Amino acid sequence: MKITPNTSTLGNLFNIANEQFYIPAYQRRYAWGKPQLDALFNDINQLGENDSHLLGTILFLTESHIGGINRLEVVDGQQRITTISIILKVILDKFIKEGSDQMAEIKKYLSCKTSGNTKNKIELGDLDEPDYKKIIDGSELDKIENKNLKEAYYYFKEKIDGLGKDISDFYDKLVNRVEVIRLDMAEAKDAYKLFETINNRGLRLSTTDIVKNFLLGHASLIGEKTLNLVKNHWKNMIVNLNIIDSDKFFRHFMMKKLRRKIAASKLAEEFKNYYYANIVEAEQLPDFTTHFPLQANNIQNDDMEEDESNKNDDLEIESYKDKKVGIIEFAKILEKSSQIYAKIVNQKFTNYKINRYLSDLKMIESTPTYTFLLDLFEREKLTDGEKIRILKLLATFMIRRHICQSRTSEHDDIFSKLVEVDNKNIVENVRKQLSKNLPSDRNFTEQFEKAQFKGLEERAKYILGKIEFKDQGEVDISKEVELEHIIPQTINTKKSIREFGNWVKYLGKGSLEKHKDYVWRIGNLTILGEKLNIVASNNPFQSKIKEYKKSDFKINQIIASYKKFKFGEVEKRSKELAKKAVKIWNFRNYQD
Repeated sequence: MKITPNTSTLGNLFNIANEQFYIPAYQRRYAWGKPQLDALFNDINQLGENDSHLLGTILFLTESHIGGINRLEVVDGQQRITTISIILKVILDKFIKEGSDQMAEIKKYLSCKTSGNTKNKIELGDLDEPDYKKIIDGSELDKIENKNLKEAYYYFKEKIDGLGKDISDFYDKLVNRVEVIRLDMAEAKDAYKLFETINNRGLRLSTTDIVKNFLLGHASLIGEKTLNLVKNHWKNMIVNLNIIDSDKFFRHFMMKKLRRKIAASKLAEEFKNYYYANIVEAEQLPDFTTHFPLQANNIQNDDMEEDESNKNDDLEIESYKDKKVGIIEFAKILEKSSQIYAKIVNQKFTNYKINRYLSDLKMIESTPTYTFLLDLFEREKLTDGEKIRILKLLATFMIRRHICQSRTSEHDDIFSKLVEVDNKNIVENVRKQLSKNLPSDRNFTEQFEKAQFKGLEERAKYILGKIEFKDQGEVDISKEVELEHIIPQTINTKKSIREFGNWVKYLGKGSLEKHKDYVWRIGNLTILGEKLNIVASNNPFQSKIKEYKKSDFKINQIIASYKKFKFGEVEKRSKELAKKAVKIWNFRNYQD
């Protein structure tokens, strides 16, 4: 592998008229946020008179140069290149508005052409390209779907507008004093190997980036046909996941495969361990015999006395064993799993009831269940009825665990092991397994009465909605209701007194001290179909009663029957709701 690095200013990098930089669909979407944008802008803007700034390495996969436009695949550096082009577009808009003679130069940087054929200098993957075109064309900016692209454009617009007369100086720094190390590779296998080498320096890469490079790098060693097929499946996976965090997908996918908890920091390593143990073509790879799981096997022989460390090695090796498949089949599995995962996260199954209960899990904040759900929805012999009953069990389990403040770190262990349940009598098997870690009725009731829901508004809406609609079939609570505080969140400001009445006076001595502890309890919360029309008064609860009486919800009719509503009533109502909750979220409801 011959490497010839070239240091280039951004002006020179973008100035080659017959080169187009394209970011293939299998790369992750544009993801830079404010911290990265801030850092880049400040690094450029704060350059001294004789200073330069090294932006890093840009790695291209090139083909043989042709007479027309040469498309260079960006293997590493797509976030930086895209961001720079957005900055150039913002500056171009400013120069056009001011009639600057430098606008022609920037137009050249943002395009490539040959023989009268003109294209954008940068082409993004399938998902981001429509949004990127809107930025470059300056049209329909309000319809940009990738919020990171949209925020980047408006961030730099604000920054560039704020430069005033210094914009020309900033532009000069950008194109003449910001440098990159350009690396062109003709072979895919060399490009992916170099990517891995460059990023082994400790730079923060997402797990998805590491896995992508690992998988495509190995595919490139097998052959071009294999590489193209694996690339296509990877692209489809990225498209399926769209705006979903792909690192979370990989973590749930691997916990499902290994049936155990995996720390996020160990995810890439665990993926590679699994890959070497189960992908047929991995045996042909140069580092196969030196990789961890197989190395442990190799060092054991019949003459070696088996000790505890060897037993542990055997157990760890065993955990990686699965059905052996080829690399192309494995890429298909990833694509299919990503499709199912997206349906889970976005509630996009054809069965409305399944989506309804998945929405419940989302409101409860039940992400750890996705490990088991990914496996559940891959099982082809289960009925929708069985899946729905299991979703109800999961909702009950998670509500009880959350209310009782059970250790959230245990959830990944629980749901990765739940993957092992057999299809036969699966609902009962799931119930029995989860029952081992289900908080008792007594514990749930006691904790429910004093649970705090600050920051957990969707969970509170779910609980109150289920209590209200428990006899009315499948109701999409997330769309039907809004959360309402009976005693308002703020009671001691002039504005709150003007809008809601003098709750401090109404609640009596010590109200400010107690307010913080009571305002987010379930007994002080209710749900409404529409906002109350409150008229401030000396008895602010009486004003609310009039509105609660108008509500169609039984839960509000009960509140309206209270003669007063102070902290004692919050406690009383919390106990009443706890008695209802323990009956609703109970495994006895789902016994076969």
